[in-house]
Amino acid sequence: MAFGSSKQIAVLGLTLAVVVKSAVAATNTMPESHAAAPSPVPAAKTSRPQPQAMRTPKPVALPANVIIPRYPQGPEPFRDGETLIYDASWEGIPAAEARITITHNRVHPDWWTGQMWINSSKVVDPLYRMRDYFREDFGFTSWLPDSIQIQQHEKSRRDRWDASFNSDRTLITAVRTNKQGRTWMRSFTGGAPWGPFSGAMMALSQPLRIGKTYTFDVFSGGNRYVFSFDVVGRERITTGLGTFNVLKIQPSVVWLSEGSFRDQATEMTVWLTDDPRHLPIRIESAVFIGSVVADLTQISQDAPNAKAIASPTPAVASTPTN
Repeated sequence: MAFGSSKQIAVLGLTLAVVVKSAVAATNTMPESHAAAPSPVPAAKTSRPQPQAMRTPKPVALPANVIIPRYPQGPEPFRDGETLIYDASWEGIPAAEARITITHNRVHPDWWTGQMWINSSKVVDPLYRMRDYFREDFGFTSWLPDSIQIQQHEKSRRDRWDASFNSDRTLITAVRTNKQGRTWMRSFTGGAPWGPFSGAMMALSQPLRIGKTYTFDVFSGGNRYVFSFDVVGRERITTGLGTFNVLKIQPSVVWLSEGSFRDQATEMTVWLTDDPRHLPIRIESAVFIGSVVADLTQISQDAPNAKAIASPTPAVASTPTN
């Protein structure tokens, strides 16, 4: 298996929460040009290397013709301390696991903290070993994003992203550092994008009415996406957790700040529980050969002495079959 689809697994990881496609692939699109290359000054015995100031680039602006609706907050789709585990497979071959938690930050009580770990499977490791980590801190009551941290450990790659939002989300600054210590900076302006987890809260809290289209502006570390997703109908699907009544969602990319639609946009379908929580139960994404499928396989609650991973709680309980 030529696992170019490994990035799609990471894509699915963020899409699990908010149909945020290609979030990890997006961070791979940063041009490999050093933000402040040192000048070729002849070395001297008495001279010492001087730190180079990071050059601040011109912000990438949201196009004026891209209109983002404003949506009210709905019911919270996630529960404090809950862990969602997704298993992704390519044509039936185990490919990766995504583990997602959203918790009320005890050190900063005015924050939610969303975290996700994506690990490639033992089958995939020899071809494309991936150990990625995502974190977002965002307002506990407002859901407004504060900061994002991403650690990409893919094959020999060791990159870290740190992104911060100003108070009204109109300016986002992202800094990438590789394992050699080289640093790049990007900034984005205009509109008011969400982060991956804060965007998840907003998107999944919406009523998601059949036939309606919802549009969200999401920043994922090194790239910015405007997504439109259609609620196309209701279905009934069966997974390892049971049989569920679901909403079928079809997302598409309206605009992205870096890269091409050819590389970033793939056919994708998301199935959400047809209840107020709208938890993603299954995501399927087309890849170069075949498709990648990610299913919600386990849910646990971070409670004292809780060791077992439980089945879905009554809010997302399976509907008995006849």
